[in-house]
Amino acid sequence: MPDNLEHKLRHIPLLKHFSNYFDAQERRLVLRSIIIGVVVWAIVYSLKVSVHWLFDELILPRVESSASLFVILLPLVLGALLMMLFVKHGTSTIHYRDNTGHIHPLVDVEGDGLERAIALYYTSEPTLEQALLGKEGVDVRWELPTFSLALRKFGATLATLGSGGSGGLEASVTLIGESVSAGLFKPRRTISRAKETLEPVNWVWRWWQSTDPDDLQTAQLGGIAAAVSTLLGAPFAAAFFATEVMYRRRPLISKLVYSLIPSLIAFFLSEIVGHGPPSVFHVAERIVPPNTLVYYLSVVLMAFIISLVALSFRRLRDVASHGFRRFMPHLWMRHVAGALLTGLIALAVVYLTGHEYGLDLVLGTGEAGIDAALLGELSWKVAMLALVGKMLATLATIESGGSAGLLVPSVFFGTMVAAGMADMLGQFPPMALIVPAMTASLVSIVNVPLAAILFAVEVFGASYMVPALIALVAASILAHEGTIYRSQRERVERRQILPGYGVRRFIVPPHWDGRTLIEMDVRKRFGLNVIGVVEQRTQNGRLQQQVRLEPPSSQPMHRGDVMVVLGEEAKLDAFEADLQERDGSGQEFSDVRFADAE
Repeated sequence: MPDNLEHKLRHIPLLKHFSNYFDAQERRLVLRSIIIGVVVWAIVYSLKVSVHWLFDELILPRVESSASLFVILLPLVLGALLMMLFVKHGTSTIHYRDNTGHIHPLVDVEGDGLERAIALYYTSEPTLEQALLGKEGVDVRWELPTFSLALRKFGATLATLGSGGSGGLEASVTLIGESVSAGLFKPRRTISRAKETLEPVNWVWRWWQSTDPDDLQTAQLGGIAAAVSTLLGAPFAAAFFATEVMYRRRPLISKLVYSLIPSLIAFFLSEIVGHGPPSVFHVAERIVPPNTLVYYLSVVLMAFIISLVALSFRRLRDVASHGFRRFMPHLWMRHVAGALLTGLIALAVVYLTGHEYGLDLVLGTGEAGIDAALLGELSWKVAMLALVGKMLATLATIESGGSAGLLVPSVFFGTMVAAGMADMLGQFPPMALIVPAMTASLVSIVNVPLAAILFAVEVFGASYMVPALIALVAASILAHEGTIYRSQRERVERRQILPGYGVRRFIVPPHWDGRTLIEMDVRKRFGLNVIGVVEQRTQNGRLQQQVRLEPPSSQPMHRGDVMVVLGEEAKLDAFEADLQERDGSGQEFSDVRFADAE
């Protein structure tokens, strides 16, 4: 009987062709996504519980019950010293390319983890610099730490936020999610030895390993999505956030599906352990927003204000980063000064509010302040003090080298603007303005519009879809697709390939029209290499471009063509200056942009 049943099942058309509908690669990706979701959730959930226990239940009550609130400076300084130890021992450097094409170093455990995760995500992609260095594909990611980086980031974040540093937890754990998911597929010596002696291990590893950059990036996105979902309690928004923050205006649906699986796994595990739906904020009652013209106009005005706050925050961040690095070159000085400054800012806010609110209005992850705003407990004066205080304290923590994130602080800024407006207008419940304000913040500061809409709907309900959309459109008008994450990919015409080296495009000037590369002798005169030419030709009345790599040295150049030149930055500057001097028109010959460059 069992044999007959098995025979019948095998001949059911759907089961017979199951392997065609759900092939081996898809089954492998699904299983890997489930495992990534479980492993990342366990680590991130442990960090979340540890941070809240250490600061909210252990340090903060003792400080607020002490004779002087200045006692808070002690754990802050101790946390900074611990953070300094994580930086000094076993740290590595991650490079990112800014929006002008220049390469900058990032210490892996310092600052906002999402910036580092973005930079690491792209390390396995084929690039010119990898070809020049003889590196290829996933091997570039394997040269950087994975599990050890996740462990150090765990400890660094606990030291910073657990001691009272100001910043978010969500953006920091994205680096843990990326490192853990990449580390699960990293070749190791123990695996190599086991493969040589045990054939089953060899078979499993061949099935499990990632040798393709696209395959590895799918796993990395899943780890990031699981980490964010564990904390936000919004799995769809978390999956969209992971893909959108990497690919900006073009999230890939194929990767989104495999990001959603670990995101859902993390969500359900949090629900099981927490005995209820997880949520980053405590919402006692979901208030339906009004459907009036005055309300929508207020949302538009609020979104404009938040966009201005976002612009100010990005500029303040540049100033703070430059200031800490320039005036405090020593590691211990920078970390201790940042901790002291963070504590003094929080103390100033407490005293200015007349001790009505505690230190957690500025210190910690900021969730307590957002919860108070949602309940309507903040006056406009307190909201403005909290806004300025949180902004300055977060910059002091992160730019001095503390391990914290900018994601939740970004939401905090919009929340305080909305709380202040709700108190001044007196016409709407605070939540009615705060929810679209969160969307405006995520759009104007982080630049993740789709994730921002999904977050508002998942956490606060579908009734906030229209207000969130209005806030999104209004904020986008002023924000101009700006972002606080410096490592997000931008296509530019001047880009460094290695520190001190770069590739630039130069328009062939009129006095070089008809001359060959031999006659121009760029290599001998300037020490540069012309690695390509973009020819501009008119065909059938339309301007067309043809790209030639490694152009023949005997090929004549024509006015308006574009030379792609590789070499040292100083020599490129000298070459550009020579072109402008010889032409005498003052025309810029570099930083050429094309229609497809955006």
